[in-house]
Amino acid sequence: MMKKKNLLSLSIKDFFSSYFLGLAFLPLIITLVILFTSLTYGINSLNNTLNNVHIEKTTTTNTTKDSSETQSSVNISYDESTSTTSMFEVNPMHLLDSLQSSAILSSMLENKVLRWIIEKVVFLIATYFILIISVIISVTIVGFFTPLVVKKLKSRHYTSFEIKGHGSIAYVIFYALKSLLVMILLYILFIPLYFIPLLNIVAFNLPAFYFFHKMLVFDVGSTINSEKEYKQIKTIVSSQLKLRTFFMYLLTMIPFIGIFLPLFFVIYLSHIFINESVELRAVTG
Repeated sequence: MMKKKNLLSLSIKDFFSSYFLGLAFLPLIITLVILFTSLTYGINSLNNTLNNVHIEKTTTTNTTKDSSETQSSVNISYDESTSTTSMFEVNPMHLLDSLQSSAILSSMLENKVLRWIIEKVVFLIATYFILIISVIISVTIVGFFTPLVVKKLKSRHYTSFEIKGHGSIAYVIFYALKSLLVMILLYILFIPLYFIPLLNIVAFNLPAFYFFHKMLVFDVGSTINSEKEYKQIKTIVSSQLKLRTFFMYLLTMIPFIGIFLPLFFVIYLSHIFINESVELRAVTG
């Protein structure tokens, strides 16, 4: 058995071998194709929607004997006759009606400074969710490569180690969908926190980290261990796994690099699970 302090350096050496580097590019390429295809379609749909939105500002002056009052209003309409039909295209009329009836929002959009702030906030939020979606896609895809990673590590470093994987394909799909649903529910539950400085950083990232941690640990553990061993190891090194996956999650926030590293995370976690399995089996027989 190898010393735990050497597992990180060993994982780095494994990752930069020709086999694993070649394998790492597959999830990267697939993720980028899915992401850019979805973004291109979404941007085209958004442009089509915006091109059919017509905003007209009108000014009305009410004059009396004693005073004169000027009122401004924003009239917004949407031309459905020239829009393309798409299952993902949203008719913006409900939102636009609300905007039109809100004097506060109308004034904000008319103010150049506030408009600039709103645009930057929207851009930052959109960038964040693009990163999160890319990580979710990448982690999901790399799960299909986990058996190959474990098999290669076994042949390199743990030839006498017995792999006792568990879980059917149906159960894996169920587990992934359940984790995804919990993540979405957490995003909804944390909506009030999004408007509180500092707390909003936690609120935005905790749901994504939940999915990230759950899927990585499950993919590796279910591939290497029996169900009983998996639960035992998770109990023994629960805090260590959370700490390591937390730092892994931080690395995924680096654009592009973040969707290249999930295979490295699988390699590192595989070393941890195998070494913990060896210790556990030595004790339990």
